[in-house]
Amino acid sequence: MNKRLRVLFLTARFPYPLIGGDRLKPYYILKYLGKHCDVTLVTFHQGADLPKSYINEIEKLGVKLIVIPLDPVSAGLRAGMKLLTKSPLEIDYYYSSSFKKAVEALQPEKNFDVAIAFFMRTAEYIKNLRIPKILMAEDCRTIYQYRSYRESTSLLQKIVRRWEYNKLKKYEPEIVKYFDIVTFVSNDDIKEMQKLNSGVEYRLLSNGVDLNRYTFNNDIKNREGILFAGKLDVWANQIMINTIVNEILPEILAKLPEVEFHITGAKPPHSVMSLKSKKNIKLHIDVPDMLPYLHSARLFLHPHSGGSGIQNKLLEAMASGCPVITTPTGNQGIYAKNEESAIICNTKEEMIRYAIKILKDDEFASKLANNARVLIEEKHSWDAIYKQLDDIFTELLD
Repeated sequence: MNKRLRVLFLTARFPYPLIGGDRLKPYYILKYLGKHCDVTLVTFHQGADLPKSYINEIEKLGVKLIVIPLDPVSAGLRAGMKLLTKSPLEIDYYYSSSFKKAVEALQPEKNFDVAIAFFMRTAEYIKNLRIPKILMAEDCRTIYQYRSYRESTSLLQKIVRRWEYNKLKKYEPEIVKYFDIVTFVSNDDIKEMQKLNSGVEYRLLSNGVDLNRYTFNNDIKNREGILFAGKLDVWANQIMINTIVNEILPEILAKLPEVEFHITGAKPPHSVMSLKSKKNIKLHIDVPDMLPYLHSARLFLHPHSGGSGIQNKLLEAMASGCPVITTPTGNQGIYAKNEESAIICNTKEEMIRYAIKILKDDEFASKLANNARVLIEEKHSWDAIYKQLDDIFTELLD
C-alpha cells in the first residue's frame, strides 16, 4: 500500500483474546492495516465488562477503537421478535441502532477511503456508503446452514438450521451486491457463492497462522496420543467428538489399548464433561495455551462433516508438527495433498486405518509433519495472507 488510506473496519465480535476465527482473523488484519493505514474499528462486545487489557491490545495495533455493548439477552429477544422478517437470525441478532448511529456519524468526520465489513453480520451498516467497500464474508453461510441442517441428528437443530437456510439463500445473494469485492477463505466457498450470485467480484483471502507462536516440533518419537481441540460449545465440534469416542476410538483401542484421546478446549457442555470418567479419555479445559498439546500429541483427529470456510485448528496443528487426519470438507481451503501433508479420508474405516499407521510408523508420521509445515509456511503464513490483501486493495482502488 503506497498511500496511507483512511479505513473503516467493522466486526461483530471484539477481536481479542485470540480465540476463534472471528477474533483471530480480524486481529491480524488490523495488525497489518494499522501499520499502513489510519484505521477506525467499530466493534461489538458481548457479556461482562471489557477488560482494559483487551482494549490496550487492540489500541497497540495503531487502531482507533469504538466499542458498542451488545447485551445477549436483548439481542436474542430482538432477533426472536423478527422471526417472520426476511432477515436471517444471525443478522437480526447483530442489529443495533447504537452501532448504526456510530458508523453513520464517523463517515463525515473521517472521510474514509475504504470501508470493510468483517462477516456478513456487519454488512448492513455500510452497504449504502458511497466509497469502495469490501465484505470479508469468510464462508458461504447458505451452504454452511444447508450442510449443518443435512448432517444434524437433532430435530430442534434441523428446524432452526432449515429456517435459517431458507432465509440465507435469499438474503446472502442480495447483500453481496452492495460491495465492490467480497472475500472468502476458500475457493470452494467462492464456487458456492457464484451459484447463488455470479455477478459479484469474489476474491480469495485465506487464513493464516502466526509461525512465531506455533513453532514446529517434529520430535515424533516423544509424541503420544490423539488430540481434538476447539470451542467445545460449538455443535459441529461436539459431533466430531462423539464420532471419535463412539465410532473411531474403540477400533483403535482394539489394536493399541494404551492410546489416550485428549480433548482440549473451552466451554464444554455436559455431554463432553461426562466423558472424563471414561478410560483412555482425558479432558483439558480452558487451558491458557494450546501449543503444548499440539507439540505433545502424535495425531490430530478431525472427522469433519458439512460446514464451510476453513479449519483454523488444522492450520495450527499442521504448523506445530502434529500430523492431521481429516475429511475433504475439513481440508477445504487448506488444500493439503493426501498422504503428503495430511491424511484426507472419506470413511471412518480409512480414519481408523491411518490413525493406527501414524501411531505406529515414525517415518510416515514425520513425513506428514514436515510436509505440513512447508505447506503452512508457503500458503498460510500471515505474510502470504497480507500479500493477498494488498492485491485486493490494489484492485479495489484501481
